[in-house]
Parts: sequence; structure tokens; C-alpha cells
Amino acid sequence: MKISKLLRWADKYPYFYFVLQNSPYDDLSHYRWVMGMGRQPHKDLVSEGSWCMGGWSYEMRAPHKKPWIAFPRAAFFVPELVIAMQEAPTWEPEPPANPILTPPQFLQSSLDRTQFIEAVESICDRIYHGEVYQVNLSLALLWQAQLDPIAAYLSLLQSVPTTYNFLFKYQQKYVIGASPERFFWQWHDLIAQQPIKGTIRRGSSWQEDYQLIDSLRKSSKEIAENTMIVDLVRNDLNRVCKAGSVQVSAWAEVQSFPGLHHLVSTIYGEKEKKVSWWDAAMSLFPAGSMTGAPKRAAIYHIKQYEPVGRGIYAGALGYVSADGEADFAVVIRSLVYDKTTRQLVLQVGSGITYDSDPVAEWEETKLKAERILESLRLSAQSLRS
Repeated sequence: MKISKLLRWADKYPYFYFVLQNSPYDDLSHYRWVMGMGRQPHKDLVSEGSWCMGGWSYEMRAPHKKPWIAFPRAAFFVPELVIAMQEAPTWEPEPPANPILTPPQFLQSSLDRTQFIEAVESICDRIYHGEVYQVNLSLALLWQAQLDPIAAYLSLLQSVPTTYNFLFKYQQKYVIGASPERFFWQWHDLIAQQPIKGTIRRGSSWQEDYQLIDSLRKSSKEIAENTMIVDLVRNDLNRVCKAGSVQVSAWAEVQSFPGLHHLVSTIYGEKEKKVSWWDAAMSLFPAGSMTGAPKRAAIYHIKQYEPVGRGIYAGALGYVSADGEADFAVVIRSLVYDKTTRQLVLQVGSGITYDSDPVAEWEETKLKAERILESLRLSAQSLRS
């Protein structure tokens, strides 16, 4: 079976969601495969007992600011057909296709290098004065381009295989994702989140890779950043979980991905019986790794420093199954494309703490963007100015 053939069949529907899920170092045939297609959006509160797919824009629980490509705050659909398999078939090899069909035109960045560095300096000053402890600052890049979303997905899958390789279509808008971060997972009454905080590049040799991992583990700045978000998630989960059930099963664990190492923590708890999966997810939304801490203060500062809304970026995408399982990824390392306007957006960010080096934060933001841009054969020149 060819992934491209499957996705082009799904693309005949106005709504579909496709995800390959597993370790980026497993063969694709070992990835979990979930797919659903539908013809109608879901406009009511999503309850358990049937399949539902989609997700939330960042502005679902944050001050509204207009993004360059807008999705509904809750963008869900009920699939007519669902395919869910623990292991995918052996996918047939496919020759690489150019996802950009016409020469792209770079339009603008929401923050250039100078503006980003100045914003980081200002946020550090706000942290010094006790207004906030940590803020996730992001910038958006906008192109005019004619994109083949399916070819873009396949190219990203080949270049940046990760935990959640998803393609989401909502009418004429697409989210093409390679997210390493789990936002929300539920099985029966157990719920969990796996925030990422702490990033360093991959080495060019195994010796350099080992040194970089060691440096990441010993970085007081990265460890403090991860710890703050773990505490935030524990607090969020305690509001909807049984007393004493919230646990940290993994703290600041190094996980390696193509191009990057990350620090990942796992926090879980037993949900109160009266709490729905939706209420549990909303207790965590937006993800603390995408806001900072304390969450309300961080969201306020994000609105002050980011010129455009985030939209689906920093939101979440996934599904809830008929038997009550829910699994959603944080929308990061993802391209957003509007087929009607032929606009393409990539948004990336970095967590700012008191001892952040503004230039290093800019370099981290570039690092997160460059591999995705390379997969589309787009120039990273926009991040060099």
C-alpha cells in the first residue's frame, strides 16, 4: 500500500485526520495508524461513546488575537469511516515529490531577529521583576505558495519522523505535522501529559552527540525550565484527578529525534469519575510547555509580545475513540496551509527564563524551523535577518 494513494483517497472528503504514531527510530510498519474521514464538522460538545477527530486552536483558552490562518477554536468532525491499527502495513516505497508546485514567495515574519532578541530581553526583565517565571515566545513565518499537502506530509515524514506524524484537513485548510509532544492521553480513568522543555541540536558524530546529551542533562537553565512546567502540569492535573493519584513517572528524560535532543517528562493521574475527558483536557489547555508559568501570566505576556495570533499552532490535534481512549498531540513543528488563499505558515518558539541568552534563544528557534523548511525545499533565509 502507498501512503500517498491512501491520503489522496481521503483528500476527497472535506475533513480527515491521519496519524502515524511511534518512535522516530522504528520502522514505519511498526507505527500505530489511525485515520478517519468525514463530511460534517462537529458543532456540539464532544462527548465519549463515539469517534471524534480534530482539536483546538490556542485561542480556545487564551486571549483572542487574529492568526494569519484561522481555524475554529474547536475544530472537530465526526468520521464516517475510521481505520485504527496497532501496526501499519508495509508501506510501498515512493519516489520523492516536490511539495511546492510553484515558486514560493516569502511574505513576512511576525518577528525578525532584532525584534525577537529585544522581546526576549524585555521578557527577562519582566521575569526579574517577578511578573512571570517563564514565557514561551514564538514567531510566525508566512509564504505565498501553491502546496501539495500530501507531498508535503510525505516529505516531512521522511525528513522528520517523530512521535506524531499527522495530516489534518478541515475544509480547505491543512495542518501538516511532525510533533514530538503529547498534549493529552486518556485510557479509562488514567490521564497523562508529556511536556517537552529543553532542547539541544544533534551532533555530527556519536561522540559529539553524547557530549551534547550530557550538556543538556547538566544545563541548569533547561532543567529549571522543565521542572517549572512539570510543577504546572501537576497542579493542572490535581484539579481533575483523585487526591494523591498524580505522579511524575519520568522527569527531564532525554529523548532523541532527527536533528534535536529534548528533555521530556511524563505526568499522570487518575481522573475523577465525574470529570469528562473534555473537562480533563481543558484543565491542561493550552499546554504549559507552549505558554510558560504561571500559565495565566505567561498567556498575558504572549499576547503582549507576539504580533499575530497563534491559531492552531500551540493548540492540539488528535482523536477520542468509541471506547473512550483519547490521544492528542501539541501542534508544534507543523505547517499550516490554506488551499484557498495559497498561504503557508510555519510557527516556532522557545521557552524564556530569567537566565535565557537572547541570541541562544534565537538560535534554538532557528534550529526547530530549519529541518522543516528543508523538507519543503524552502529557504531558511527569512531566519537569518
